[in-house]
Amino acid sequence: MKVCLLTSGSIGNAVVIESDNDSLLIDCGISYKKFEELISLTDLDPSKIKNMLVTHEHADHIKGVGVVSRKLGLQVWATKGTTDAIYEKGILKDTDIPVANVEKYQTLEISGFQVTPFSLSHDAVDPVGYIIEVNEKKAVLLTDTGYVSRKVMEFVKGADLYIMELNHNVEMLHMSDRPWPLKQRILSDYGHLSNEDGAYVFSKLMTEKTRHVFLSHISQEANLPDLALMTMKGVLKERRVDTTRLSIHMTYPLRPSRVVEI
Repeated sequence: MKVCLLTSGSIGNAVVIESDNDSLLIDCGISYKKFEELISLTDLDPSKIKNMLVTHEHADHIKGVGVVSRKLGLQVWATKGTTDAIYEKGILKDTDIPVANVEKYQTLEISGFQVTPFSLSHDAVDPVGYIIEVNEKKAVLLTDTGYVSRKVMEFVKGADLYIMELNHNVEMLHMSDRPWPLKQRILSDYGHLSNEDGAYVFSKLMTEKTRHVFLSHISQEANLPDLALMTMKGVLKERRVDTTRLSIHMTYPLRPSRVVEI
């Protein structure tokens, strides 16, 4: 399994997970032109993509869902609540391939991938993260959430790879020019994980099986990549987590991450 974040952050999000024969696209908050440009910078094969999973209906995750799914002939998958919200926003048309619905905590097979959605806490209709499994390897997408319950932590613990949200530094967020209601939203249980919270959650999730973590959805206004990385390393050291076999990978707005193979 290969994993790459084509882009990550409030400007747009798109994740590609590729197996030997097929690929999944998770979210697409960018145009088809930008999608083509970004995936061309990797060794991933866009012709393998047959399905797209959607986490929730915010624009930075669905802006390109309609056009990219039409251009590539993709089957889109989402919860019923997210599906209704996508249609209400006019992203998909009645003439498009109907969205197939997923149920939280129910595993289904999509093109050889075992896909399991799980609940997240975000100010969207029905937001989910995803566990993706193939060939006994497991990747977990856990972003866009202000809180991670014990149930979810137990459910997603011990994966080979995590895509983990470290959205903001709390002090930088307070000092930013963002309106106070937006700051309150981000800091709430229905907002985004801070560097410290994301790092702490990850420290509880990783096991000796865990080899990779992507630091994702890093705010351009209330965070710095180096600060997110420093916080992750600091929390893991403080909690005496063995990181000798762990690789930490950065993600970027409108620039592909490293392609990681597990």
